[in-house]
Amino acid sequence: MDALALPAPFNATPTRVGWDASALDSHRPVAEARHRARVWVQQHWKLPKLADSVELAVGELCTNAVRHGGGLTGLELILAACREYAPPVLRVMVIDHAPELVPELTNDYDPFSECGRGLHLVAALSHRWGWHRTGFDEKQVWCTFALDEARRSPRRAL
Repeated sequence: MDALALPAPFNATPTRVGWDASALDSHRPVAEARHRARVWVQQHWKLPKLADSVELAVGELCTNAVRHGGGLTGLELILAACREYAPPVLRVMVIDHAPELVPELTNDYDPFSECGRGLHLVAALSHRWGWHRTGFDEKQVWCTFALDEARRSPRRAL
């Protein structure tokens, strides 16, 4: 009798994680969102090379939601596996209450100013970014990070 083939080990790490604003510290929602995103990316998904960039993008998008979007509604992270015509990506999505405010990159920003650079930073760090309405009173601003570089092992010097 042939030996039974054992099934592949079950991976219980979710590919989608999110936090409603009510789960975040109401006094420091941006700081807590940054921290949760960093810990999840670095420790659960084992992507330490992306942790800094994801944490910074989460901070910028959540700050925009608090300052300009009528408040932070939620944060979601999705780890999308490689598909036939799409490379693997990590997607960050931040939801706010101002669907009428269209996020856009301006050409006349001051790189030395203390405000107005957040989306430029997100655009520089991520592979792509965008936004869409999710309902009557919400919008979602998102960005994606390519995983190909993050999963490669560091090159050895010859």
